[in-house]
Amino acid sequence: MKIRSPSPRVGAAAGYLLCLALVPVYVNMFPIWKYLSSRFGDPIFIFLPAAILFLFFGLSLLVHYKFGKAAPSIHKTSVTLGILLCCLGLLSTDPEFPVKRIHVAEYAFLCLVARYAMSHFVHGSALFFFSAGFSTILGVHDEFLQGFHPARTYGLRDMAVNLLGSFGGGLIWHGLHLFSPNRGSSCGRVDAFFLCWLSVSVLLLVWPVVFYRGLVVEIWVTLPLLAAPVYYFFFQERFTGEHIHGITVLGAAAVVLAAYPLLTRVPGIIFY
Repeated sequence: MKIRSPSPRVGAAAGYLLCLALVPVYVNMFPIWKYLSSRFGDPIFIFLPAAILFLFFGLSLLVHYKFGKAAPSIHKTSVTLGILLCCLGLLSTDPEFPVKRIHVAEYAFLCLVARYAMSHFVHGSALFFFSAGFSTILGVHDEFLQGFHPARTYGLRDMAVNLLGSFGGGLIWHGLHLFSPNRGSSCGRVDAFFLCWLSVSVLLLVWPVVFYRGLVVEIWVTLPLLAAPVYYFFFQERFTGEHIHGITVLGAAAVVLAAYPLLTRVPGIIFY
């Protein structure tokens, strides 16, 4: 019996839902890592995150060689750069909390799931960029959720590690051509100004929030980010081809970040 592959919309929706589900799972896995630390000691996290990451890499190689017979050869430069970024992520974590190294493996995997979801509509280098960017934005959501968790804290350093894991993993999956549609290079164009505005407005949100621990976050930090959908609405013609899917998903994930400062105004909610 032949198994039908899911339609692009169903496959993408399932992938995005899994991405969104993984973020709260990551936030609430701290008790597991704490137990492993108390049971085996902190040194286990010197090796465990790297071992998990290279296990993913090994399985991906196996999938590439076993099922990707018609796929292009491995892009060694992309894979090498990806491994270097992941290693940099492992080295960038706070040495006092070696458990943080697990973030690199978590977000490399999350980027792979995002790549699968986006591959139904985007391909080529755009698939790498938007899947890694989407995973990075979810890493920011992760940190905000940790800020509202009584046992966790919000941290910029962890966001940087999530970014390195996302883009490092993204380069590896791109170099292995995982979930790469058998088509030519991506067509269309995207407004570079919008991408720059989105990036800067996210930074203008996440950086000042560090100084509002235990306080109500000022609304002004959200204003640049809230201007992004206004620009998107009035200048949609500047986004064409496949890029419009990637920029829509990336922009939506980023704009939702503006909701977190509002939550600090709810009585009984403390931001750590």
